[in-house]
Amino acid sequence: MKKRRLLIFAILLGLITLFISFSQFISPSTEEMGGTEKDFSSERALDYLKEVAKEPHPMGSPANKKVRDYIVKYFQEIDVPVEIQSKPVKDIRDEKYAAELGTETVENIIAKIPGTSGDDNAILLTAHYDSVTKAPGASDDGYGVVTIMETARALKQMQAPKNTIYFVLTDGEELGLLGASAFKDRTDVLNKVSVMFNFEARGNAGVPILFETSSNDLKLVQLYKKTVPYPIAYSFASEMYKRMPNDTDFTEFKVTRKLGYNFANMNGLEAYHAETDRVENSNEGTIRHFGSYAFPLVKKYMMMDEKEFQALEESESDAIYFPLMKKTLVVYSEKVVIPLMVVLLVLTAAIFFYSFKKQVIQIKGFALSFFAMIGSLVAIFVCFFLLIRLLTIVFNGGIDEYNMIMFGKFDPTILTLLVLLAVMFSFFFSKWISKKYGIMNFAVSTQILWIVLAVMTSLTFKGVSYAFTIPAIISLLLVIPIVLKLNWAKAVYHYVVVAGWTVPSILLLAPIMYLMYVALTISIAPILAILTAIITFPIVAIVNWLMTDDSKT
Repeated sequence: MKKRRLLIFAILLGLITLFISFSQFISPSTEEMGGTEKDFSSERALDYLKEVAKEPHPMGSPANKKVRDYIVKYFQEIDVPVEIQSKPVKDIRDEKYAAELGTETVENIIAKIPGTSGDDNAILLTAHYDSVTKAPGASDDGYGVVTIMETARALKQMQAPKNTIYFVLTDGEELGLLGASAFKDRTDVLNKVSVMFNFEARGNAGVPILFETSSNDLKLVQLYKKTVPYPIAYSFASEMYKRMPNDTDFTEFKVTRKLGYNFANMNGLEAYHAETDRVENSNEGTIRHFGSYAFPLVKKYMMMDEKEFQALEESESDAIYFPLMKKTLVVYSEKVVIPLMVVLLVLTAAIFFYSFKKQVIQIKGFALSFFAMIGSLVAIFVCFFLLIRLLTIVFNGGIDEYNMIMFGKFDPTILTLLVLLAVMFSFFFSKWISKKYGIMNFAVSTQILWIVLAVMTSLTFKGVSYAFTIPAIISLLLVIPIVLKLNWAKAVYHYVVVAGWTVPSILLLAPIMYLMYVALTISIAPILAILTAIITFPIVAIVNWLMTDDSKT
């Protein structure tokens, strides 16, 4: 009965933790953004989008020239000086490439709000206004374009900025970052710029995420945390993006070694570069969230002085960062990663020493339990891999060039069912391994798996190390009194131990799993199943361990 209560407690606590953690994926409401003329309005931005994304407008097309003229006229109407930068395509790539495109010239839109202190420490906001041939480009990159347009309007309602603000809408991004490459000729602008913001989209829904920054970004991200009311940023996404072949205009601009932020939303992947990327399928909440980044950040940077910019530029450390829930972003230096790993290893040594001394585990049983657990993870991976391939055949799912599988519109129900199935597998293997090799041996082996993952990521993939290191440290600290069989480490304390594992592991790892699913589709299901098992194994093992006679003596 006690075991059942403890397990139910873990399940309920896990669901509550998921609810709290996933609140970060809720965009701010209209009321939260404010409703005055001086506030960013997603409703106005959506009106601009109706003109920007009226039809497909690839570079060089008559439709693209209409979009260009609309944006230029808009800046003129809000009294922001604007110009068009033109450059022959053959001067960016080569004549053969230009001939294949059938387009001679790339045309960037450059608007400017002059600063009272001159052009030094200028701010650059950028997005691309061209679309692919078959899509109106409402999200890609209409979201970025209208975010910049509405931000410019709101800024014009305020006092003149101290630092100059440039708004650059590039052309030809879809054909190879042509506009961004051409803009590098404008050294008269770039040499004055201190910080850049790029706005992109890889789908038509979901919250935008800070997924890339300039190097040595600790102070940069800390400022983002303090300034933005609804920050969502993941250092794991930044490191993962570095390992991917994808590019944005930010790729061209960051070679200037300026401070910079790169934002994009990822949900609604079925609309990416598709005919359905239309205004009627747009998400106003996503645009609103983009505005909640752009407007506050520009207001902050446009009034900063030379010393504040210099402090950001002199940062010598990259940041580890992740949200806990809505409005809460954790940021710390990458230099802390290795010391945390050392603390974890010291705790691990202490656990092993006392576990053997108190005869909590046996070497042979522990080793067999650990390898059995690894074998079960392999079995889970294979089962899910075959399951997804079977579903792809049955439901005629499409597999693209990046091996991503689409079954139509994104549905979180599918992710939920996959996780539940993985949990069932985990319970089955947990019961089998515990019965065959001992509950305590299995419990300690699950902890060792997390420790191994923490050490591996701390050494090779620091941006995601927090998701394994922090839960492992908390869990080991709470388990030590149980291993030492202290008299007070029972009853209510058992619930503390279960909570100490359940909350951190789900809080930190579940959002990563969700974003992986959104970004890489159901094709990532085998990996998600393994991660689900890695979370579930210790919960089941600890509950069983705490309910044994040994833990009560």
